[in-house]
Amino acid sequence: MPIAGVVVVTVPEQTSDVLQELKKLKNVTTYGVHKENNIITVLESDSTRGLERLANQISQTIQGVIGVFPAYINFEDEIPDQNSDLSSN
Repeated sequence: MPIAGVVVVTVPEQTSDVLQELKKLKNVTTYGVHKENNIITVLESDSTRGLERLANQISQTIQGVIGVFPAYINFEDEIPDQNSDLSSN
């Protein structure tokens, strides 16, 4: 299962609201706030594309999010999709 450690950067005045919204999402775990507006977060998904969709969902649908910035990604046990660009012929 691919996982990503990310920093969700927020508008400082909305950090608390963003944190509460993140806690409602499936496959999202929060680990606190750093320096007023950086929410330390781990995302999990069945695929790297799923991680991308989840990060996009957070940045596009939660008001007060400036961006989602990856710090660590692990996908070594992901099985490549036969139709993906990563498969070899």
